[in-house]
Amino acid sequence: MLDAPIQQAALPFVLLDSNGRVLALNAAMERIVGQMAAVLIGQPFAQLVDPFSREKAALMLAQALEHGSAADWELNHQQPIGPPLLVSYSAWTWRPSPAGPLAIAAMGQPLHAALSLTAQLAATNQQLEGALLQLERAHKELKEAQTQLVRSEKMRALGQLVAGVAHEVNTPLAFVSNNLDFLADALAQLRELHEDFEQALGAEHAGDTGMDVAQLWADIDEVLPESREGLNRIAAIVQALRAFARPDDPGLQAADLALGFAGTVRIARAAAPNGVTINEAYGPLPRVVCNPGQINQVVLNLLTNAVQAVGDAGSVTLSTQQEGAWAVVSVVDDGVGMDEQTLAQLGEPFFTTRPLGSGTGLGLAISRGIVERHAGRLEFHSSPGQGTTTRMLLPLGEENRKQESRK
Repeated sequence: MLDAPIQQAALPFVLLDSNGRVLALNAAMERIVGQMAAVLIGQPFAQLVDPFSREKAALMLAQALEHGSAADWELNHQQPIGPPLLVSYSAWTWRPSPAGPLAIAAMGQPLHAALSLTAQLAATNQQLEGALLQLERAHKELKEAQTQLVRSEKMRALGQLVAGVAHEVNTPLAFVSNNLDFLADALAQLRELHEDFEQALGAEHAGDTGMDVAQLWADIDEVLPESREGLNRIAAIVQALRAFARPDDPGLQAADLALGFAGTVRIARAAAPNGVTINEAYGPLPRVVCNPGQINQVVLNLLTNAVQAVGDAGSVTLSTQQEGAWAVVSVVDDGVGMDEQTLAQLGEPFFTTRPLGSGTGLGLAISRGIVERHAGRLEFHSSPGQGTTTRMLLPLGEENRKQESRK
């Protein structure tokens, strides 16, 4: 693949594909690496350099692909005997043939003064830079793991709290419900007795009690269904709480998002001020493969933030729709809105727009982590005084799209 002048050049030369894998190399490169070309073809270029130089090698190739060239990148190559060999590389994009795929060419200049103090310092610096890149990546992973741990502990504590609340509420709820049933039966019997009593007295004495008995029975007929409706609403809220933070989390499954969101909205409404209206507008969506409990947690957090932004009066709208290969969940409020600087920091751990002591700054960070683990993303659109629109995009798999096409 390489022309004779390049093959016989004294400087190391290597040709890579756009993914950084070796396509060809000359004899000088073989000598530096200490292996034959037949063994190296198809190997990642990063495997040819010292472990501390691999991160820099990846950055060099990325810069060459983005800008067309990258110059003076110093990388170490391990040697069978002695210290690593420091080589200064320049890389550029290149098409071996006009119709061929894009490739990356890299030419190196060995720094033979490796034993000099300058070369030794440069080699040490390369190792430090590589170690720093690895440390930064490890720090990022640790930070994400810490956020996930906080979320897990928060959910465990919430699950225990909800289980206790559900138990404490369900017991008196059962008492009141049973007593209401008994009262309805007893009142029916009492009404029959009263009607028999009036018939026994006769028409001329039926109204001597001084009470509007007919109106009293009419009021009772209204009060009993209203009381039953109130009990049903309390039971629905408790059931929604248990469904939101249940300990028997089923993991990934094909879920009807609107069905889960209905219970989540009941929780948000119970905590919202009387002047705040939460509207629901669910568009047609196929079942989405997700962790329903975690997605409900994200939606509850978005609704809670929207309600707090609205204040004592305003409206919040939760809606769903399909946009191509994405299920889109939107939360729109007419609250105070945010400026660009605040938008840029949303989702960062421990960043909060609430007053000191009233927020942990982990809600959106946890939500962003959940959505990203579902291969989705969160989008925020806002401006001061114009409210905020938050969009959660979740990918629809191939099976989801097949279901939608059959409808």
